[in-house]
Amino acid sequence: MEMTKNNVSVFKLDGIAVVYTQVNGTMTFTCVPDDKVADIKESRLYKSCLKTEDKHYFEPMVQVSRLHDKSQSDFTVGATMLDRSTAYALKFYDCKFSESDDERRIDTYFKTDDGLHVKHTVAQKKGYKAAEMYVEIENKGEDTVIEYAPTFVINSITPLSENNNPEKIILHRLHSNWSGEGRKESIPLSNYNFENSWSTLGARLERFGTLGSMPARGYIPFIGIEDIENGVTWAVQVEAPSSWQIEAMHRYQDITIAGGQADYLYGHWRKNLKKGEVFRTHKAYFTVVNGNLDNACAALTRYHDTIYKMPESEKSLPIIYNEYLTSWGNPTMENVRPQLKVAKSLGAEYFVLDAGWFCYNNCDSLGEWEVCDYKFPNGLIEFSNEARKEGYKAAGVWYEFESVTSNSSLMNKQDWLIKQDGIVLDRGGRLFLDFRVAEVNDYLTKKVIDALNENKLNYIKIDYNENIGYGVSGAESEAEGLRQHIEKVIEFYKKLRAGVDGLVMEVCSSGGMRHEPLFSTLGSMVSFSDAHENPSGAVIAMELQRVMQPRTLQIWASILPKHDLDEVYFTMVKAMLGRVCLAGKITEIDQEKYAVVKQGTEFYSKLKSTIKDGETLLIDTDEVKSLLNPRGAIRLVRRSKDGKKLLCYAMCFGGGKTAEFDVNGYTIAAEYGNVKGVLSGGKLTVDFGNKNLAACITVLEKE
Repeated sequence: MEMTKNNVSVFKLDGIAVVYTQVNGTMTFTCVPDDKVADIKESRLYKSCLKTEDKHYFEPMVQVSRLHDKSQSDFTVGATMLDRSTAYALKFYDCKFSESDDERRIDTYFKTDDGLHVKHTVAQKKGYKAAEMYVEIENKGEDTVIEYAPTFVINSITPLSENNNPEKIILHRLHSNWSGEGRKESIPLSNYNFENSWSTLGARLERFGTLGSMPARGYIPFIGIEDIENGVTWAVQVEAPSSWQIEAMHRYQDITIAGGQADYLYGHWRKNLKKGEVFRTHKAYFTVVNGNLDNACAALTRYHDTIYKMPESEKSLPIIYNEYLTSWGNPTMENVRPQLKVAKSLGAEYFVLDAGWFCYNNCDSLGEWEVCDYKFPNGLIEFSNEARKEGYKAAGVWYEFESVTSNSSLMNKQDWLIKQDGIVLDRGGRLFLDFRVAEVNDYLTKKVIDALNENKLNYIKIDYNENIGYGVSGAESEAEGLRQHIEKVIEFYKKLRAGVDGLVMEVCSSGGMRHEPLFSTLGSMVSFSDAHENPSGAVIAMELQRVMQPRTLQIWASILPKHDLDEVYFTMVKAMLGRVCLAGKITEIDQEKYAVVKQGTEFYSKLKSTIKDGETLLIDTDEVKSLLNPRGAIRLVRRSKDGKKLLCYAMCFGGGKTAEFDVNGYTIAAEYGNVKGVLSGGKLTVDFGNKNLAACITVLEKE
């Protein structure tokens, strides 16, 4: 720890310096790269209100709002719950720094006169350039009601300049929709009017988030702030398994970002905090780096190493085969048997039966989870036995166990079903089991965990295809009811992972509607998208590397007889951006296409170590504006952990383009694709010619 004058405390972590400024019991929090401490403009840590020059205005680093709190007189009522009276009533009284062999930790303590105690924690596993943050609120006074308790607050952005230039500070966020996950939006703060008014009075606000049980519908819970003039970027990912919000606020020349559980204003959330009760937020992962957005995202996603719990089989990043795009929900032992053989010959080591193994009419009934006897007359054990005989490491099945359909016998168990305003919630014939009900947990333990063990299945694809909405009945607010329900869902995921030895878990939600750090690290992999067969999935697969490691990003490679060789190459290159999931009509393709796929799966072995342990340095998809009708070139560069290898991905829609990479000091070691790169003068150039779809991966090694 370093101390500077005027009540400023600086703690150095790996790559990050965290800065606490305290005046009269109110404390703010900011961070800078660890080599930028000397560049901090200390005046920026003390926000001066120019109307009253002898008074300083501070944004509290811990923000809690309770029922009947008073707001500031600054035109923000109805726009934000930041800076209400409880936030200023929380006074700093202690700070503890601790260190172990693998972690550094800073716990900062606050309390109000009426007994509300808050512990704010920053922790970092050593060797990483990101850290985590969360808040615990304990009520030692009379019962109270909280309406806002964000996981993170970062103040004083940016403390590296005397004045912010809103044209040179970029707000990054990631839009996310079905088959359009993770699309980057980068806008200068000047577009949000993030600058002082003529008198400095007033706050400028931008809020975004998602309500319900699909937390990546609309946006991914992420924010980045890039200071171009100083070459520094802040970025935060929030664990947000249900409703969440992030907001940015400009006041008196500085920027505050905050986020976590959706508040009462946005998400209708209220929680009764009884005397003696503790509420702990989920975590936020944050970083600040010398560099751009991609550099910040690389630091954040690398930190996911600290929360993964992978089965042994995942160490080698096996190729997956999923039969869904063959049967489209109608698998049988008869049509699966030839796929088992062909997929294995192409290099697949996991085989997945997707939707339809349990029902008769194209998956129109969810809930019973009984094997369809005419599709699998000898049960799923025959499937798993045959998969093992073929040499697969894992064989598994699809479930959507959080949902039931209105024609299910579980409709008779009304007490098991989610309600809203006391009425069973029906989303177009899809209903939801209430995981707060003990009998639901018992039922699913039998139908899922026991069934997997009995049938010797060690892979599960967990899907989720509808949104509950902002809340459910059964708690002090319907938003709190939703939060409690999702917490129990998470508990069941963990029970499932522990209950089947060596289980490989794929987390899917209509493709990518749960792309957030908690759900995406509960399993071994996440489905990248439902962009099954359209080439624009390549854009999605690149952009999602900002919030996920490619080792967990399962990408469809659907190969069809109607594809020409350019399409086959493009599809394979797309899939090799992460975890290859072969699919389609592989039993019907000709030998020429088979050879291209086989060449690709063998080439993939050259990429695995860098996919698993490397760092993504460049994600460039800006030329492609439309996913439905993509045009332009896209690029991605990933570097191995030891820096000795580069993977350069170059892809193009529509032809007539080239892609360039600065690879000085590296030479070409291997290539795969329907176009090739040329190395000259330290630059790799890929000319796509006039091909409608063109793609290649170039592996380069240090000279």
